[in-house]
Amino acid sequence: MAATLTTADTLGRDDRVIREDDPMPYLVDRVEDTETTVTVTYSNGDTLTYPKNQPVIVLDRD
Repeated sequence: MAATLTTADTLGRDDRVIREDDPMPYLVDRVEDTETTVTVTYSNGDTLTYPKNQPVIVLDRD
């Protein structure tokens, strides 16, 4: 499965993100974009806020 390095401001619903704290992918449920940050709610209920330019790893969709 291929992965892409992108920034947090490009995340969208159903993206699968590899987080630093866990090698397993997390499914994005919701993204809220503000002027300087992106708040991501994952399907497991975790909510994390990233700077817009924060690098994130997204698994490519099949």
